[in-house]
Amino acid sequence: MADTDIICYCSNVTKGRIIEAILNGAETLDDIRRMTNACTVGNCKELSPRKRCCSPDIQALLNENSM
Repeated sequence: MADTDIICYCSNVTKGRIIEAILNGAETLDDIRRMTNACTVGNCKELSPRKRCCSPDIQALLNENSM
């Protein structure tokens, strides 16, 4: 997955922005929400081509990139 790929469709947040937030200290989904506005609007299920919430994808990025 490229850094330019959108993870959160309702807030138009890319993988790169989420990784940047993690590198800047985000450790939880709440941190990601505060730092990027991802997972805050609540209509990813309608906008995402996968038809599901983005929070599992964000959590996976947190797990993969935790320092």
